[in-house]
Amino acid sequence: MNNCCSTENVKQFDLIVIGGGSAGFAAAIKASQLNKKVAIIEKGVIGGTCLNVGCVPTKNLLRAAELYNYGKYNPFGGINLKQEPLDFKEVIKQKNSLITELRKTKYIDIYEKDRNITMIQGKAEFINKDTIKINRQQYKATKYIITIGSRASIAQIPGLADVNYLTNIEIMELEKLPETLVIVGGGWIAVEFAQMFARFGSKVTMLQRSSRIVKNEESEISEALEKILLNENIEIIKELSFKSVYEENNKKYVTVIKDGNEHTFEGDELLVATGRIPNSDTMALEKARINVDEKGFIKVNEFLQTSNPDIYAAGDVIGNYMLVTVDAHEGSVAGENAIQGNIKKPNYKAVPHAIFTSPQVASVGLRENDAVKEGYKIESRKLDMKMVPKAAAIRDTKGFVKMIIDKNSKKILGVHSIGELAADIIHETTLAIQHDLTIDDISNTIHVYPTMSEAIKLVAQSFYKDMTKLSCCAE
Repeated sequence: MNNCCSTENVKQFDLIVIGGGSAGFAAAIKASQLNKKVAIIEKGVIGGTCLNVGCVPTKNLLRAAELYNYGKYNPFGGINLKQEPLDFKEVIKQKNSLITELRKTKYIDIYEKDRNITMIQGKAEFINKDTIKINRQQYKATKYIITIGSRASIAQIPGLADVNYLTNIEIMELEKLPETLVIVGGGWIAVEFAQMFARFGSKVTMLQRSSRIVKNEESEISEALEKILLNENIEIIKELSFKSVYEENNKKYVTVIKDGNEHTFEGDELLVATGRIPNSDTMALEKARINVDEKGFIKVNEFLQTSNPDIYAAGDVIGNYMLVTVDAHEGSVAGENAIQGNIKKPNYKAVPHAIFTSPQVASVGLRENDAVKEGYKIESRKLDMKMVPKAAAIRDTKGFVKMIIDKNSKKILGVHSIGELAADIIHETTLAIQHDLTIDDISNTIHVYPTMSEAIKLVAQSFYKDMTKLSCCAE
């Protein structure tokens, strides 16, 4: 027996959930509904990444930046919006107030009102296959669910460890807007912060190793978003290698090799946005006989069960999608399986995702190359947003929607969009893919006019018709 802590009065629960974010709370709520006694263990701030340093605060600040940007770029003639000096500290303050409010209503109030759920603050660590310790107190449970999330992955660049760089956490706590911001990375986190700070007034430079930004999207999406960001005076340098990072007089310098030549970029602040890694190295999983893969993600079976049959895992720490919606879904499934046996599998058939730049990017289903690799005989169409009446009415015709179908069955395989409200209109096609609907099912559905959602009907119709020859509401 480990002598690190007392074995007297070992506290017992039906289920212990380690991690107090969306996946953890979904698991705990499911177990509580099944009338089981549950403990949620959280070492940091309750609410997880999404609420505290991810989805919610970034979308709040992106919206603030969009509104502020209207003072400089307004598409409507006859309306003059004067852009007053920005109070950046106040913008951050209102963001913090929002997070505090949501943390209380969406997390704290829930566990305080649920007699089956006990919240325990502290760092959990396994001491054997069925026991954990927290602050020198031992706890046991019949079943466990691990939902400890992920953290920023830091690029291996010489000198970076000696520089006061920022991640997605620290950049949203700044009280002063940087005049210049250098961003290492070109994924969805990088582009959202790039546009946000550029619109607030920073001079932004993005440094990206690969040949395109948001490289996991369709190539047309990457190209369109890059043009939009370039038009907003964001400098984007691609296909480079990083040589070094250093800091002098509170300025950060990044030296890269591009086309065989050295270039150095200077910023008041440096944001590292190079992906996420799991927090699986924080709680001695090996003592619980839990296996992880080469990247540190916890291995689970189709029921989200780990190599220890009494322990399940869900959310970012298993690395399936790293989306809060998927995390919550997995948490609920894991909670049900842990209590009732392995009766349910998570549903990944149609998982949408979005990038909340302006215009937004949204995608669901297969990309064109992936559909071909899977053996489908495909057709695809791309509809420019200027063909959508609502886009013209609001004077925002940037972007397009691309639909990929199986040529034989006409079933929708994938939809990829960049444009106004793309993240909202994607749900129609998410439902279509989930239920194997065809372009005829979409074309024969009456849509509200004028809406951005009509883009989905119009692109479905474009497989049969020349959309330039139709009137506004023609079938």
